[in-house]
Amino acid sequence: MTDTALRDSPITLDRRLLLGGTDYQVTVFPTEDQRLDLCIVSSDGDGHVVSEISGSLAPGDLAGLTEVLASTLTGLMAMTGVQGPGTAPAPAQRGRAPNHGARWAPADDERVRARYREGAGQAELAAEFGRTTGGIRSRLEHLGEIPPGGRWRPPAADPPVAA
Repeated sequence: MTDTALRDSPITLDRRLLLGGTDYQVTVFPTEDQRLDLCIVSSDGDGHVVSEISGSLAPGDLAGLTEVLASTLTGLMAMTGVQGPGTAPAPAQRGRAPNHGARWAPADDERVRARYREGAGQAELAAEFGRTTGGIRSRLEHLGEIPPGGRWRPPAADPPVAA
């Protein structure tokens, strides 16, 4: 089949996967504007819908979307503590911080900045955010609160001398 014939052929996919007790129905249909309509529906053993995701995809973006979705779903699993079939124990069970390696949300950036400015210590922030003390320090350096390699808190300024 030539590249042109492959590019112009309609892509239709109707696939069913059974993982654990969950049934996944995946359907993909071509659209008139050369996109792909994707729908994934999961249901439990009783046929009740558990999750549904759908959208329109550009074929040229499939590789990038694959990486984005895999990364996003892996991060969501880590954030919620959900384990997939055959996965290793959650990071917290291996002695690692629960959010170790997870992306920082903008709201968390603001919160860690505010808590640092309020005087919270490294260990306190690490426990609060589910991060390591090194992760907290690194984020505060990234946010400009601590100079790279600088002290956690600069020494307090000397009180003004009375004249």
